[in-house]
Amino acid sequence: MSKESKNIDSRSPSFIEETEKNWKRIQNDYRKRHPSLNEEDTTYRSGEFEDMTERIAMKTNRTRMEVQAEINSWGYTESEGPS
Repeated sequence: MSKESKNIDSRSPSFIEETEKNWKRIQNDYRKRHPSLNEEDTTYRSGEFEDMTERIAMKTNRTRMEVQAEINSWGYTESEGPS
């Protein structure tokens, strides 16, 4: 993790917005990487993104911030697949 990403406030609207945008792109691949998660665990309604990341964190024995960092660092193009 870079110094820049360590200084980002995970509760800031821009951080959450970026995480949500990344999530829409990687959701299916994320569930493949974490087979303990089901569709209900990885689906959210508007304004409930943090609730969803908390569910994922609980099911994968991590913190919500770790889950959000993983979502944001999931760097790949659609043709490459997950890194």
